Amino acid sequence: MAYRFVLFCRHLQQTRSLSSLIINPFDVTKAIGRNQRGWRSLVKPYLISTIGIGTSATIGDFICQYFERNKQRNLFHSPSSSILPWWDKQRSLVMCVSSTFVVAPWNFTLSRFIENLFPGKQGAQIVKKMLTNTLLAPIGICLVFVSVTLLNGRSFHEAKMKIKNDLVKTFLTGTCYWPFVSFINFRFVPLDYRPFVGSLAGTIWNIYISSIANATMDKSNHTKPKSTFLDEISEKTRTELREIGNVFLENNKKDL
Repeated sequence: MAYRFVLFCRHLQQTRSLSSLIINPFDVTKAIGRNQRGWRSLVKPYLISTIGIGTSATIGDFICQYFERNKQRNLFHSPSSSILPWWDKQRSLVMCVSSTFVVAPWNFTLSRFIENLFPGKQGAQIVKKMLTNTLLAPIGICLVFVSVTLLNGRSFHEAKMKIKNDLVKTFLTGTCYWPFVSFINFRFVPLDYRPFVGSLAGTIWNIYISSIANATMDKSNHTKPKSTFLDEISEKTRTELREIGNVFLENNKKDL
């Protein structure tokens, strides 16, 4: 009798273990529903971010071309019946496509990754977010350079040369601008709208990025890009600072 009772207990235990392996369809339905709601909650902020980033890139390129219009007139001597003869619509389209389909997914994913990695709005967390965002910035810059170069019909080798020549300069310029934007974004803006707010600030940044990303490569020397509009301004500024410094040194020598 005791032996039969032991066998019955073992059989009952095996039955329970097998029943635990059977998946409850109701639980599966609930899990799928939660997953669908999670994805649906991302659609709206993703669309807002994509529209904002694509628009800011297009506007930034338009402003950049406006600043470069004198150079465009020198390159194209033939008169145009267009209201804006200096505006290269193909170039703006390339910047828009690159930002919409390459930059926007990266920025949206990065913002959520950083928020999950360092949640909260405490000072230490904000510093960690800003530092992580800065350290990962070269990836976004490389994505812009590669996508714009390839969309313009150039080779991947030219894209690598663009990264080699302009990545460090662009990154250092960005570190003078984006940390302030990141602080405001991480401190005051909700997660879903951070890429959009960043895209508004990106309009100013895209003026510079468009100038760098669309700088044509000298066919006779692929290692040296032609100077852009903003590079010319920087060179003039450096020249003026050197002249001021030389005058200051000469005056000091006279005083001595």
